[in-house]
Amino acid sequence: MGIVGSGAQAQEAEKPSLAEEFSRASDEYGVPQELLRAMGYVNTLWEMPPPDASPYEPGDLHGRGAYGLMQLQQNPSKDTLGRAAQLTGLTEEELKNDRAANVSGGAAVLADIAGEDKPSDLDGWFDAVAEYGGTPLYAEQVYETLKSGASGITSDGEKLELTPREGVETKSGAVSKAAGQYGGSTWYGAHPNNYYEGRTYRRETYDIDKIVIHVTQGSWSGSLSWFQDSRAGSSAHYTVRSSDGKIGQSVREGDTAYHAGHWYTNLQSIGIEHEGYVSAPNRWFTDAMYRSSARLSAYLAKKYRIPIDRNHIIGHGQVPGCPGTGGGVSCHTDPGSGWNWDKYMSLVRSYAGAGGGGAPSPYTQTVDNASPRFEASSRWIASTFRQAQSYGTNHRVLRTPLSFDDNAKFKLRAPARDKYSVYARWPADAGYNYRTTFLVRGLNGWNKVVRTQRANGGKWVSLGDYTFPAGDSYKVQVSSRSPVNGYIVADAVKIVRR
Repeated sequence: MGIVGSGAQAQEAEKPSLAEEFSRASDEYGVPQELLRAMGYVNTLWEMPPPDASPYEPGDLHGRGAYGLMQLQQNPSKDTLGRAAQLTGLTEEELKNDRAANVSGGAAVLADIAGEDKPSDLDGWFDAVAEYGGTPLYAEQVYETLKSGASGITSDGEKLELTPREGVETKSGAVSKAAGQYGGSTWYGAHPNNYYEGRTYRRETYDIDKIVIHVTQGSWSGSLSWFQDSRAGSSAHYTVRSSDGKIGQSVREGDTAYHAGHWYTNLQSIGIEHEGYVSAPNRWFTDAMYRSSARLSAYLAKKYRIPIDRNHIIGHGQVPGCPGTGGGVSCHTDPGSGWNWDKYMSLVRSYAGAGGGGAPSPYTQTVDNASPRFEASSRWIASTFRQAQSYGTNHRVLRTPLSFDDNAKFKLRAPARDKYSVYARWPADAGYNYRTTFLVRGLNGWNKVVRTQRANGGKWVSLGDYTFPAGDSYKVQVSSRSPVNGYIVADAVKIVRR
């Protein structure tokens, strides 16, 4: 795994891309490359977290002992890190710190789990992926990613894509679908070792008067799996997924989860985990996650009469018990400085004031032109003209309609096959195009919708209702073609599940 060359510049110049690392590991160990990509995306969004992101610590909420892009584990229940070292001949330190080594180690372990007679198709790998991640729930999240596809730009600038795999299926009945207490949540019960029944301690019953916000330092399914491990010694009541806001419940609200690192805070609070890493808030803290979590907090605040303020809805870093900086006995700092408390608290107040208990509001996703989920060529120029009407800080303009396709594209995720309302937004001006074509891809193919961009500036304009299959894809495009002159604008789009 060495890098030939002299000095840091030579090493950097010859460092392989992540795509090459996946390809090499796939070839060496006979594991489907798309499966490795899907696992890496679920684990860390194709990033290499530092070894100190989630090292094992007994009773620590985030201390699963999971390392690197492939989340090789080392804790009392599992040692895939040590197994990878034996299979590859690499040291544990190399596997923890070097991305290529980590990818190879993950591939080696997965191949070893599958055995000599490796599955002939992707569906056949489900059980091996479940064993790798410690639960069928992990395999389900990986296979959902295989079906929907994924794309992103890594922190070192590499663009990576996983094209959707049609026909991929999870095993029916592999994961429980029982409902949680909160409407729309799913029950994934924690092991009894990892929480305390009730709220009564030394003959005194404690009222719930706080909500504690956490960040998982790992994947959604990985955290829920850890709470089911008898040796974890930790749990949270709810865990919110980054991509779509899906909520899993691990501990009943009337029971005491071990989440805060401070016993009396545990007795008096509900713990909500949020998928992701504190060090990468822009990648993990999505609008869907903020809104889903805020609806949950609004429901809890109304149910238990918790004041909606920053003394009662707090971060893990505010919990007592740390001798220095941070919260709880392990001195955690999550959710970190990247968590937008102003946005979150505003949403909680809004949902609580609008009957925000019980069933969740309709799923909504908004994609702005500044988002990594937007794609356009350099012909689409960023503009701040009529900025007050833009959804974000700017919008994109194509100065002259083209005679060929060079469309601006918005990537949107539908969490389930269902009907969605589609909207677009733009700033309006007399010089903009009055016959702009929007393309919306529903279940039956592409649909053309023509709108004028000389009117309705700064407003959400309907493009119609469409049935979308579950998945993540470029569902809305702004066409580069038009029969009339005038700037064509691409600003923002959103979908709302009805």
